[in-house]
Amino acid sequence: MYNIGFIGAGKVGVSLGRYLFEDCPNARLCGYYSRSIESSNYAAKITNSAQFNNLEKLIEKCNILIITTSDDAIADVWGELSNFNIQNKIVCHCSGSLSSEIFFDISSKGSFACSMHPLKAINSKENSYKDLKDSYFTLEGDTQAVDIMKSFLQYKGNPYKLMTSTDKRSYHLASVFMSNLMIAMGNISVKLLAKYGFSEEESLMALSSLSIGNINRMFEVGLEDALTGPLERCDIETIKNHLSSLSDDKDCKGLDKDSLVRIEKTYRLLSLDLLEVARKKHPDRNYSDIEDLLKKD
Repeated sequence: MYNIGFIGAGKVGVSLGRYLFEDCPNARLCGYYSRSIESSNYAAKITNSAQFNNLEKLIEKCNILIITTSDDAIADVWGELSNFNIQNKIVCHCSGSLSSEIFFDISSKGSFACSMHPLKAINSKENSYKDLKDSYFTLEGDTQAVDIMKSFLQYKGNPYKLMTSTDKRSYHLASVFMSNLMIAMGNISVKLLAKYGFSEEESLMALSSLSIGNINRMFEVGLEDALTGPLERCDIETIKNHLSSLSDDKDCKGLDKDSLVRIEKTYRLLSLDLLEVARKKHPDRNYSDIEDLLKKD
């Protein structure tokens, strides 16, 4: 039987605790330790586990320690853990960008390190655990640790990918493009529509079906088959009009110069990346004039 203890009692810790271990036949969720007693009390209550005021007590009780603090705090937590007897224990963190190598010299402690990251936006202690059933996970670290954490995911039926420690930075960058930076794209669209009297609420309402439809189609049929629009059609005049709009005083009322420069650069750079997809979809089409236009200036 594996006894599981969480260090960190925020949304990620509570959600993973509830999802992975509430009904796991070979694991028992012992409880939570946090610098915030209020948080660990709430986490223990909502997961029907225990609250630990003392880190050493949690270590003694558990043979798997899962760190779900902020990324910046993981090294400090490891510094504390390494002062105790953690022999034969698994130490795991759930950062997307950091690898298990942050547990420096863990082999000298007789312990095993890994990282486990769910590709899911977790925003609620009360409800996000329900969404984890659809989440893809990544794992990396010592084989002994990875194999055990993998068994929990296999029991729940989650897909997962094994990675190396050097993969983590680029992997996290990829996830940021599809999550956080999508908000930046939304912000640009909202600013452009605001010039014509759209409120943020109206803009998001107007754009929602377009955006959601395209995203869903991309995941259903792939990048090439989902691609539409003027660039795919080699409609260079429309692309010229887009770029001209960003330098026209009448079209750009209400937008400051710095914003316009950023938006134009973003449009050019993303369109150049989109050209790669268009050329794969239509290898017989000549996109050279569009490429020259996008690279100009």
